Amino acid sequence: MRRLPLLVTAVALVAGTTPAWSGPRGHDVRAGSVYADVSDTEVVLGNAVAERRWSRDALLTTSLLDKRGQDRQWSTGSRDFSLTIGAATIGSESLTVEDVTVTELDRGGLQVRMELAGLPGVAVTRVVEAYDGVAGFRTQTLLTPTAPLPLRGGTLDEAAVGAAAPVLHAFRAGADWREPGYTGPEVTVGDPHAGTWRDTRTAATGEALEGPGQWLSMSREDGRTAFLVAERNDLPSSRASYDGTTAALVVDYSRDVVSLGPLEENGHAENPTDAPARHRVLPAGETFAFDAAFLGFGTDRDTDEPWQFTRYLRDHRLAPYAADLTFNSNGTDSNVISTGAKDDMDYATVLETAPKAKALGLDTFILDDGWQAISGDWQPDSPQFPEPRWDGTPTSKYRPRFPDADFTAVREAIAPMKLGLWMSPMHFNPASETFRAHPDWACAPLGLGTTAVNALQPDSSSNEAGIGIWGPRAIPHIESRLTEAITEWQVTYFKFDFLMWVDCAGQGTMHDYQDAFVAMVDRLQAAHPHVTFQIDETNDYRLFPFASVTRGPSWFQNGTPTPDRLLHNLWNLAPWIPTESLGQHFLGGRQHESFPVDTLMAISLLSHPTFFSDLRNLPDHVVAAAAPWTRFYAAHRELLTEGVTYPLLADPLGKGWTGMQTWDPERARGALLVFRQSAADASVTVPLRGIPDGRVVDLYAAPSGELVGSATSAQLQQGLTVELPEKDTAQVLVLRARS
Repeated sequence: MRRLPLLVTAVALVAGTTPAWSGPRGHDVRAGSVYADVSDTEVVLGNAVAERRWSRDALLTTSLLDKRGQDRQWSTGSRDFSLTIGAATIGSESLTVEDVTVTELDRGGLQVRMELAGLPGVAVTRVVEAYDGVAGFRTQTLLTPTAPLPLRGGTLDEAAVGAAAPVLHAFRAGADWREPGYTGPEVTVGDPHAGTWRDTRTAATGEALEGPGQWLSMSREDGRTAFLVAERNDLPSSRASYDGTTAALVVDYSRDVVSLGPLEENGHAENPTDAPARHRVLPAGETFAFDAAFLGFGTDRDTDEPWQFTRYLRDHRLAPYAADLTFNSNGTDSNVISTGAKDDMDYATVLETAPKAKALGLDTFILDDGWQAISGDWQPDSPQFPEPRWDGTPTSKYRPRFPDADFTAVREAIAPMKLGLWMSPMHFNPASETFRAHPDWACAPLGLGTTAVNALQPDSSSNEAGIGIWGPRAIPHIESRLTEAITEWQVTYFKFDFLMWVDCAGQGTMHDYQDAFVAMVDRLQAAHPHVTFQIDETNDYRLFPFASVTRGPSWFQNGTPTPDRLLHNLWNLAPWIPTESLGQHFLGGRQHESFPVDTLMAISLLSHPTFFSDLRNLPDHVVAAAAPWTRFYAAHRELLTEGVTYPLLADPLGKGWTGMQTWDPERARGALLVFRQSAADASVTVPLRGIPDGRVVDLYAAPSGELVGSATSAQLQQGLTVELPEKDTAQVLVLRARS
């Protein structure tokens, strides 16, 4: 369903329980290949493939080394980060390292925590992590002021790479309005952020480049790269720069003016200049965490660079979640028992739908926005907590949907599938008991305005669910409702929708709002690691890309997109965004009447697949044709989600030949997916990426699993010939390198 937008700032540190060593003087700590050496003058953190050194008397990166092959020194004598406080910029070279703590991490590797001195009234901590085999480092800066601190922003990480060719990527969501050829909203102040999901800017070697973005890659003549990734969303404050010598990830809060939620389709406003505008005031005595960054190295830009970041995400940063095939009841809606945004899923409809979901091989059954009696209270629509519009009669349109208040009957009906719930956690219906008891929790002034509109038109569109906006004061209540759903109702999946970041009088700024929400999600994930938290990213400026990707899957596009659009979404964001995190509708609407089921199912394999239509309308013969593919996905989901997805051939929007390949260099396995859309030629040669030299790779057909041949590395690198006699068909091969 269409909802409002969302974003993120604070990132929780993941560390072991006890420090391996703490103190100002020399020691050396090892964990696998990762080592940390601390002396009176220097701090060193590295592993078998990368190393970073800092001076202690003035915090500088004295060495930034890629140790693979012939050592590549990327940076010497550069500052680590900077802070912009008021009108002043303070570089890390103004700070000294007073104390160092080295901690072994629970998921492998070491964390170095440097306590810095030199900024009066502010305790500054620099945190850096390194991991076995990963050519890069995670960095983060923490600030604890003794008095309110006006923070405009700063740099998350810097590297003096010298003369290099820069490439800057900005990743975006917002499929409710973005489409090919999108030129931006009708009314714009500042950058309109046109286009679809990726804006890529380049410059020649040694030429300056600056702009919005989250991924900055620098390459030298031999093709090796150093790159920086900000774990942020796509707010205007997310920027990067290269001045001809130094690359930096920049956070500039003054760029953020307002987030208009679903109205961003019609208007967008940001500060287009470097002139100071908005800033954050950090409260005294509270620790503020800048967004984390990753600084890594690639042996090349196209294959190894994204693999290093993917490996870091998969093994050390990403909150693990089940790669489930899901059903969402959003499309089960003809306003039979609803008037607006709520769906028509009740217990009787669950009983009708569940058998087909099981036959299709789905893992999780998600109830969309009709399950709750009223938003804000977040109780199942049941005799114990009835919908306020119910008149008490058994024939009423608004009679209770479910027989009990903890979904016992629903869970029994859908077993062995797991239960998931849609929520718009930061919104409420003005008729809710919670709002009536705590009107001060609402976000003033905007949330009170939407509450008034909601009350005037209670039954229309999203108003039926509720469009009042909570402020951060409501988060303890929201967290308690989510906790009860997990522990008492056995919910294992949440789809969070209708998110936007706004200023709330007396409760903080839009950035405080985002931080508070994300901190809640992080606490819930830490307490309940088996639960998946999906973010609806169909509006822009929510958490996409990396504040969302690091926490769970997204719901990327509403409606029933055609195959070329579904493929484009994945192809355009690969290899930088894990495609398995992108939630898309499979077998959407009546697409099976226009395209082969095999093709539609092949498209879903490298995404986070959800069936979003009314499952009762899916013909049995389509279910039977799709079931072998869902069984294939279930048997190979680790292989399909563990590696990097590379885009092959041409953009699917051209409707010719296109393809994608996933590959895990560690496990030497992956998959190749090739699609003939409307291309006239019946065959194509597909060069594969990332395949190591000197191997023999066995090829297995999907979904049967039949061994259909083998090829040498050289043959795959030069190109595999794929023949598809019919248009709108696909070939899927599993690739396994022999030992």
